[in-house]
Amino acid sequence: MISQREAGLARLRARTFDVLIVGGGIVGAGIARDAAMRGLSVALVEQGDFGSGTSSKTSKLIHGGLRYLEHGHLRLVFESLRERGVLRAIAPGLVHPLTLLLPVYAGDRRPVWKIRAGLWLYDWLAWGRNVRPHDLLSARRAVAREPGLRLDGLRAAGLYADCQMDDARVCLANILQAVSLGAACANYVRLRALLTAGHRVCGGAVEDGLTGRTFEIQARVVVNAAGPWADGVRQMSVAGVPARLAPTKGIHLVLPRVARQALFVQGRADARMLFILPWGDYSLAGTTEGPVDQPLDALAAGADEAGYLLESVNRVLPGLHLDADDVIATFAGARPLLAFAGAATSASREHAIEVDRGGLVSVLGGKFTTYRRMAEDAVDLLAARLRVSAEGCLTDQVSLLEPLEPAALAHWQDLTRGVEPELLARLLVRYGVGALHVLRLIDREPSLAQPVCPHHDYLEAELAHALTQELACTVTDVLARRTRIAWSSCQGLDALSTVTQLCQRYGGLAGASVEPQVEAYRRFLAQGLAFRGGSVRAPAALA
Repeated sequence: MISQREAGLARLRARTFDVLIVGGGIVGAGIARDAAMRGLSVALVEQGDFGSGTSSKTSKLIHGGLRYLEHGHLRLVFESLRERGVLRAIAPGLVHPLTLLLPVYAGDRRPVWKIRAGLWLYDWLAWGRNVRPHDLLSARRAVAREPGLRLDGLRAAGLYADCQMDDARVCLANILQAVSLGAACANYVRLRALLTAGHRVCGGAVEDGLTGRTFEIQARVVVNAAGPWADGVRQMSVAGVPARLAPTKGIHLVLPRVARQALFVQGRADARMLFILPWGDYSLAGTTEGPVDQPLDALAAGADEAGYLLESVNRVLPGLHLDADDVIATFAGARPLLAFAGAATSASREHAIEVDRGGLVSVLGGKFTTYRRMAEDAVDLLAARLRVSAEGCLTDQVSLLEPLEPAALAHWQDLTRGVEPELLARLLVRYGVGALHVLRLIDREPSLAQPVCPHHDYLEAELAHALTQELACTVTDVLARRTRIAWSSCQGLDALSTVTQLCQRYGGLAGASVEPQVEAYRRFLAQGLAFRGGSVRAPAALA
């Protein structure tokens, strides 16, 4: 049986598309969804897995950017807060409210009055799309909410709300909806060169990274949505073109659960604001901001960066006494920030859309929260360049996770008899109508209702669903992005035997050795622990 991916690759070769998108991170995925929704024929290629770059290395927040206020970026905050409201409405299962506590200590660079003013302005800029009004808590009330807070010098704490999300699955939801609307999207397909006709860009020469096969994709317009790699694509079009990006590196630590409450705190010594966030059974601490000093596809946390975050967490939660051995994992990404003209060291979180003399459309900069608006701006431009009467943007009105339609309810009722309500709720939040497919798998093969391993709640059926319905190709795709098993206490290693069996059965590995995939996954884990020598425990024996 031909796989989803093989079917997509065949479609990429078969026609000339209105739009070829290079990059399957959140911006490229958002453009694909919007363009397909407006009736354009869409092709998308991504050199790795969808969302495997910057788009799965975020703080997992949909937020306005409270700290941007002190730099006067009111327009960016306003737009981000508006998009936060939109994403809450269209992706309630993937984007949900999160209350944060902002402790203020004597001697902090931001005194109580400044925090109070910033929170008031943040609420005002939300213009009726606020998650909840802010509050200013006394030191006593703050400690009641978070008993581990350092008491010495605690003056007050701001209480406000933003939203949390699963970044990899938000990206995937955009890809899957684009595919359902006719887009041809393929992961592990790398752009090798741009095709030109009469000095105009008209497609791309690409390589299938899983087979080594090369082929061409023809398109009327090519969109460069390659994130931190976008300058490289621009130089394929116009040799020697000056760089437009000033990428910065940010890392996060995955820690045991260290706080009841999401915290927004001042860092160790440089007054940078950092997050300590609940993430399932764990906590995320981050982020840093520094130069990109490694290849973009090999970014890893350094010992100094990890130490800085650990010190910052210990400063606010002094009873923890965290050290490097407490770190479960790290992840690092590059922010594709726009460089200010004449200031190579300064960068902006605004976005820009540029068209070069060859007609290549580059979507540059921006932040995850505003991806939908970036995509809308890009598709407006594409429709004008293609001289087509594309209908207006609807991405702010259509749900990202397809809801259950009345016609599906009969199947739903049949499949859910005897299924625990907690499981049903969890599947609906994760997959929307895709929960039907998971339940059908269980109905056909009851053994797939077993948990993958004791350290998380994912079922074998969910992994089979990822392989058959969500374009997962590798062990790492399944463990690190379709699920978050890689970030559990067992690093996904206790699940590895089960996962490789499922990949062989459902993911196109039949007859092939699993060892390359296992080794690739171990390298992925080692990269996340590079700051302490890449120590990864031995996996359970493969069946």
